[in-house]
Amino acid sequence: MQMDESRTEELKALASEIRKDIVRMVGVARSGPLEVPLSIADILVFLYWEELLVVAEDPLREDRDRFLLGIENGVPALYAVLARRGYFERDELWHYRRLGAMLQALPDFRRTPGIDAPCITVGPELAVAAALAESLQTDGLAPRVFCLSGEDVFQLHDFHLEAKRSAHAGLGNLILLIVAVPGRINDAVHGGTEEHKKIMREYGWAVLSIDGHSFEEMEDVFSSQEFLCGLPKAVFIDAKNGKGISFVDADPSRYTRSMSMDDMDQALEELEGHINE
Repeated sequence: MQMDESRTEELKALASEIRKDIVRMVGVARSGPLEVPLSIADILVFLYWEELLVVAEDPLREDRDRFLLGIENGVPALYAVLARRGYFERDELWHYRRLGAMLQALPDFRRTPGIDAPCITVGPELAVAAALAESLQTDGLAPRVFCLSGEDVFQLHDFHLEAKRSAHAGLGNLILLIVAVPGRINDAVHGGTEEHKKIMREYGWAVLSIDGHSFEEMEDVFSSQEFLCGLPKAVFIDAKNGKGISFVDADPSRYTRSMSMDDMDQALEELEGHINE
């Protein structure tokens, strides 16, 4: 299905606004990751505005799709998206990481609307997502479970065991989104994306690939799949490190950074320029 050009421009503008929110949030907090949230902003915008069945006014609806974030450094992007989607006021973003505030470094699903599960540091996220998908299937419900992870999960023995088990269990409602950001891992040591795709095919997963900054391509790939039946799906996403900010683009080996106020001003100026192009 071809995405309408005007809709594409709307999503690009929305993603630019969310990137600015991420920069302000991390800048005001004077701590927190920046590069990964900027890198995954487009894919989260597509999921929350085009693909997921979610209703901010009724965040506990049983038939909603579930989303689990398995990248700790991506949390600011999820907060910015949930605020824009209406789960809580945007003002909460400016209290990010403050003692007692709703939005902590790692989200608490018991106090933050829109969070379906704890954001666990790299490792058990697939096991949590698979258990949730299996439970929903057993109950005869339709929701899908999306889990966003980094390629570093392939270093973990438990990830491979769970990937095999999920395919054997026929979890067609499980979609694992695997973000490949240049510089995040050493491809020569850990095998690289093509090797990881081969592994998932051998385990029995359907394997797909998308450009994580092309809304048209995301629409083409997601609209061509039946995401409730058949094999679990592994969607490999190519993402540009810190897309949109020059000082991040120039240093792809770093994926965490504490911003100075000057950095924040520069980043916002650059994003303003991009949105006005």
